[in-house]
Amino acid sequence: MVMSYDEQTPITPLQPPGRGTNQFVVFLLKNENQYMFKCIAIPSVVLVLSAIALPVSADPGLGSDAFDRDATRLYIGDKTQFFFDNLLVESAQNLTRKAPPRSPGERPLIKSDKPWEHVTYFTCNAWRVLRDPEDGLFKCWYEDWQACSPDPVGKYGPWNSAARLLFARSKDGLTWEKPELGLVEDGRKTNIVFGDKEYGGIHAPYVFLDPLEDNREDRYKMLFFRYNAGGGKMGVHLASSADGIHWKPQARQPNFGWSGSRLTDVITLAVDESTRTYLLNNRHAMMPYAIPFDKANPKLEIHRPHFPHNPLRQNKRRVHRSESADLLHWSDPQPLLVPDDELDNIDDSFYGMVQYRSGSLWIGFLNVFHMTDNTIDVQLVYSRDGRNFKRFRPGQPWLRTGEPGSWNQFMVNICSPPVTVGDDLYVYHGGAKNHHCRWLYRGKRAVDPREFEDIGKVGYCLGLVKMKRDRFVSLSALRAREGILVTNPFYSDGGKLMINAKCANGGHVAVQVANGAGEVIPGFEKGNCNVFSGDAVSHEVTWKDSGNLPKGWMKLHFFMRDADLYTFQLTRK
Repeated sequence: MVMSYDEQTPITPLQPPGRGTNQFVVFLLKNENQYMFKCIAIPSVVLVLSAIALPVSADPGLGSDAFDRDATRLYIGDKTQFFFDNLLVESAQNLTRKAPPRSPGERPLIKSDKPWEHVTYFTCNAWRVLRDPEDGLFKCWYEDWQACSPDPVGKYGPWNSAARLLFARSKDGLTWEKPELGLVEDGRKTNIVFGDKEYGGIHAPYVFLDPLEDNREDRYKMLFFRYNAGGGKMGVHLASSADGIHWKPQARQPNFGWSGSRLTDVITLAVDESTRTYLLNNRHAMMPYAIPFDKANPKLEIHRPHFPHNPLRQNKRRVHRSESADLLHWSDPQPLLVPDDELDNIDDSFYGMVQYRSGSLWIGFLNVFHMTDNTIDVQLVYSRDGRNFKRFRPGQPWLRTGEPGSWNQFMVNICSPPVTVGDDLYVYHGGAKNHHCRWLYRGKRAVDPREFEDIGKVGYCLGLVKMKRDRFVSLSALRAREGILVTNPFYSDGGKLMINAKCANGGHVAVQVANGAGEVIPGFEKGNCNVFSGDAVSHEVTWKDSGNLPKGWMKLHFFMRDADLYTFQLTRK
């Protein structure tokens, strides 16, 4: 792209000192997503240009092509760097990228086992787990449906006034108790904390600790769908709490642009603390109604027809995004993640997505609904800004359903960010032994009468996948040949180099450090590195005759054999 000008406009020449009468043309060039400024001297040419100050380091390691590098693109600071993509990869030799799918937890942690519980609805998004930093307790909120009558659905479906919010807690995140709080009486003391016949039903609640809230009495927040006594929708509502147990509904409802307080019933929330913005992943209120009535196909079942060649009739479930600075005034929902007919099966749709910040990335769990099979599994997505997401290996589940006959044989979902416990990540997930909606409809709409007629065949529970911290994706070398990874040049503030890596018996990882021009920095050669041969989520790489890494432009050369490298980080801590 060339910077242009209007010949009819009065203009001021750009006259650098000591250049005589020469003028300069500035070109802004784009090469593989990196922008570069080029300045060329041309005599007697007058152009409209804005003076641009580009600080250039005097570091000799920058090399002669200093202007060809974008200092803002690869300034990594002290954030953990992942290998979901090739942003940091200059070259890779004898390496492969691995992200093995995970199996769900073998046993449920929370299930329906109290007299007042009916269908504990651990699906997306009707539950949330977090760890309270004040008391260290793991806390779980989950929805319960009174859907066990001979006609569990009826006219309005089970999301009526009988749905309510229940609470459980744990000291270790593994063994859970349902405290009899007595806040809501159902003939006995229960763990029900919100929702009754007087207030109405609580559906799809999303509970979170608000890092932007200054008032401790409102540190817990919850967005939810409220239903009146007749089962009618009353839109999205907001409530707050000091402890997550005693809730105060806000009188004012959130507004989502022209949609008002209406959305469709899957919402998850993240907070971008750098911009003090709330990010709500949701469903547009009109999402299911994109297609008009078709006389050639007059009967529209719960799963409507898909038109792959007509995006104007897109009616699949998909993820939308709204943003807000105060939880009340939201932007219109805009598409965030939409099924792709070239990557996804013709009946795949996106049920919902939760995201969280980890190092340099936002990592997301995308719940994918396979409509014909009536099952759900989870895929990985990632983003560098929290707003533009890429799918990691589309079509391949990261969390797959359980084995036939298991408690999660047909559905798994993740709608809560993982909890860090020491060196581990606790990835909580919902699961079900029943299909998504075959148990909901009777008569002509019933697909599987067995699930409808026997509520015992319906069971949603909470499970857990334990994994080592940040070990989603690795660059891996085998035993036969040494793998070599060379990073793109990046700017470093210096400090310690930490790696998250796992070596097999006899495997190793060694690191060599070069300047931005690729010249090895004395003292940081491969042969001087103290070779790592263990398994650690945070190992400090050291060299025999050198201390911390220097400040400036650098490349890292990783030499690996029979080892997996998951992340690296430069830190002064």
